Amino acid sequence: MDDYQLLKLKRLKAHQTFLESDYEEKNHFFTLEVVPLFHKDFAEIIPEAEKQEYKKERKKPRKLVNDVFKKLSTKLHPDKGGDKELFQQANEAKENNNLSELMDIANQINMKIEDDETMIPILEEKNSILQNKVDVIVKSLAWQWYHMSVDDRKINKPKFLEVLRKQLDLNI
Repeated sequence: MDDYQLLKLKRLKAHQTFLESDYEEKNHFFTLEVVPLFHKDFAEIIPEAEKQEYKKERKKPRKLVNDVFKKLSTKLHPDKGGDKELFQQANEAKENNNLSELMDIANQINMKIEDDETMIPILEEKNSILQNKVDVIVKSLAWQWYHMSVDDRKINKPKFLEVLRKQLDLNI
């Protein structure tokens, strides 16, 4: 692998770490603060069934992710004297196709996993998925509503009701 690819891989790993933290923070805030306020302020129009449900997206692990996990599991599996907590972390990372986290775990236990150019498209795809999740939150009506001043909320409530009616296909 040439120097450019190594640098690109390093950037993608760092960007994935940032996006994961950004998504985790925004999703936590969205769930605990933003959605409850939005549901309270628009209780008359939002049906109970429309409340946000967050499901973990799981995809079949890619071959490279699976290969890295298998290599890690030889040292981490509790039946082989490994660290149960790190093994669970690695398993979760595998199920989420999180190559970057698997690489971090390998570094923690001083296991060398060779960088490979096949990692680049995996990290690019994962970063795109994470960025889309962050974008969904920050572009949501609830997020916009939460970040308005009280005066702007009073002014914009009719517009938000109109958009919500269209989105929910209601005739209230």
